[in-house]
Amino acid sequence: MLRCTRFRNGRPEDIPGGETLDALRDIPEDTFVWLEVPPERFDLLHEAARLLELPALAVEDAGRPHHRAKLERYPGCEFIVLKVLGYAEERSAVTTSELLMFLTERVLITVRHGGQDPAVEAHRRAADRPDLVALGTRAMVYLLADSVVDSYLVIAAQLGEDLVALEQRVFAPNRDDPTEDLYSLKREVLEFRDAVEPLLPVAHQLIRQDNGVPGLLGQHFRNVADHVIRAERQIVSCDELLNSVLAAQFSRAGLWQNEDMRKISAWAAIALIPTIVGAIYGMNFENMPELHWAFGYPLALLVIIVLCCVVYAMLRRNRWL
Repeated sequence: MLRCTRFRNGRPEDIPGGETLDALRDIPEDTFVWLEVPPERFDLLHEAARLLELPALAVEDAGRPHHRAKLERYPGCEFIVLKVLGYAEERSAVTTSELLMFLTERVLITVRHGGQDPAVEAHRRAADRPDLVALGTRAMVYLLADSVVDSYLVIAAQLGEDLVALEQRVFAPNRDDPTEDLYSLKREVLEFRDAVEPLLPVAHQLIRQDNGVPGLLGQHFRNVADHVIRAERQIVSCDELLNSVLAAQFSRAGLWQNEDMRKISAWAAIALIPTIVGAIYGMNFENMPELHWAFGYPLALLVIIVLCCVVYAMLRRNRWL
């Protein structure tokens, strides 16, 4: 949904859609404008870009999704891309959207690709902190980035919980095979890392005292950077543990195969006894022991049963059965 908001001394004022470009042309000293452009209104983005002289390459990139997270500085403008993550608990799946921001001294333009919209949370936080919003467009960028990065920590914790549950399944006494679920979780962890890792250079730059953001906002941005680093460390630890759990599952699968082969071999050894006896007495010879004796057949069956029981007991004692 197209939304244009003017902030004067931290207080929001919605601007009708037909007055958007006029609001961008004439901005008082103590005011800034936040323009939220939906994907279907890129014509408005191009008009605003010509009006504000935004970099053409960045505007062209904003029309296409699937960017990596980044921060690019142009004369009079900064172009910021953040990955907005969501988590579907019923499928244990990470969902990814993108938030692209054009930041100037008095104008913030955001473009969103995907279902998650951090602007809703940013507006709520802005209503609670008019003193912070009064600091300008960078304050609004902080609120957007903070709401996005806070979700990173939540999702990293949820992925960790899923991993613990799968780890318990791997080491359970029954023969549960969670290999498919482990690979699914591995895919979600990699998607998470793809969203967070490109932000690390920016985060390390922001945590420095000379990060280019003065005063109170500098402290807030350092807090966001710290959350990015924490989320990255959590997901790296989760990925390493996931690799270990996968290796353990492969080892257990190998043990299961060995156990199955031992059982098959044990039953084959037992089945070999009646096969040998039957093969001997199935030969067409006249002079064979006990061939014409009335108790020969029952005795042969008894010998087979006794030998099978003895072999079974030996294999059972050696834990082959």
